[in-house]
Amino acid sequence: MKRLISVALGLLGVLALGGVARGELFQDGETVCFLGDSITARGSTQTIIADYYLTRFPERTIRFVNAGRSGDSAGGALGRLQDDVIAKKPTSVTIMLGMNDVGRGSYVANPDAGKLKQQQQSLNGYKANMEKVVARIRAEAGEPRLLFITPSPFDQTVVLEKDNNQPGCNDGLGRCAEFVRALAATNHGTVVDFHAPMTALNLEQQKKDPKWTIVGADRVHPGAPGHLMMAWLFLKAQGAPAVVSSVKVDAAAGRAVESLNAGVTKVAKQAGGVAFTVLEKALPFPIDPAAKPVLGLLPIEKELNQELLAVSGLAEGTYEVRIDGAAVARHTAGELAHGINLALNEATPQFKQAQAVARHDEQRRNAEAQACSLMNTRRWMQGHYKVNVDDPAAVQAHYDHFTDKKEYNAGMTLNYIKNWKKYGALLQEVIAHEKDALSARVPVPHAYALVPAGSK
Repeated sequence: MKRLISVALGLLGVLALGGVARGELFQDGETVCFLGDSITARGSTQTIIADYYLTRFPERTIRFVNAGRSGDSAGGALGRLQDDVIAKKPTSVTIMLGMNDVGRGSYVANPDAGKLKQQQQSLNGYKANMEKVVARIRAEAGEPRLLFITPSPFDQTVVLEKDNNQPGCNDGLGRCAEFVRALAATNHGTVVDFHAPMTALNLEQQKKDPKWTIVGADRVHPGAPGHLMMAWLFLKAQGAPAVVSSVKVDAAAGRAVESLNAGVTKVAKQAGGVAFTVLEKALPFPIDPAAKPVLGLLPIEKELNQELLAVSGLAEGTYEVRIDGAAVARHTAGELAHGINLALNEATPQFKQAQAVARHDEQRRNAEAQACSLMNTRRWMQGHYKVNVDDPAAVQAHYDHFTDKKEYNAGMTLNYIKNWKKYGALLQEVIAHEKDALSARVPVPHAYALVPAGSK
């Protein structure tokens, strides 16, 4: 099933266009800005990508910058490019916009000529503003590498109890995606396709369960499985390697046969089994437990998370795999000769270390997202409502003028009143958590022992 879905997604997600740059991995010393709307602003996909780089390439230090803004559009992004992207001196910029550009309100069942005209006007505005965004980034940010991400889908096919559908909206986003691909070709950027593969997976799964969605109940914002899928699509577009490490040991000969991205030393026969020390050059890719359901549908583990161990030359029987003296698994001699994948084995010290790195990175994401939200609210009050944001009384009066305190902008204003004083501290938290993640990712050697099951 995974293979069939992978092939289907690949066929839908690949479009050959002259001028589109081949995907490349981020290198040591890069600064990568993720420009987008609320789907980007939460920072989830960016953080999963950062987790991969932290654990797979511990020798590289890459700065990932959240340049997302809730409710933003290509036109809105133009007003903040200087502060959020250009001033960061990025070496690479990812761009995913469209959900708030497509004009969702114009998509209704049986649209009349007026609604169709609005849809086309929205698409025309999106094209014009995206061209301006790209031109400014290229001209003012020193020609960074550009990664053009097609908009994630609006799920117009899932069956929900809520009456929140906007029929045809995802088709509109599909037209946005076509333009994104063309824009990438014109500007020699890399295309990362979210729209077609995610739409395809939705349609495939909804044949079995009409209520299934890779997005969410609001039809717009993906949950943990959706963000993991997006990170997988992004990393695969970059040509990210699958192998964490690959170790092969011949127990009968007492020697290492293969050590890919790892060093194997102190191989010794013992007690009907074998012992050896492994120093891997990477950690397994940490996966959020909330995202695990999608692992059964997509070849994410196979394509991004292979921490392989194979031991041949063992007598028939069942063996306990121990790492640093603790049992982590039991396998037959045949299974071990064929090879096992330890990447998602929660008992291994490598898995636990990778999860610790991810926790630090999640703390970085959370602090950065809070800081971005505060700054974006400040700019919105200043630019849209003309509020003197440095005058607490003026900000309070702005909040008081909302008759519906549950309105989105009222809630954001109240959050600003309560937490703007923490803005500087949040930026320092981002730096501190980033340092913690970098220091926590350094691989260490581990003592392996394979002994017959039941041995002391």
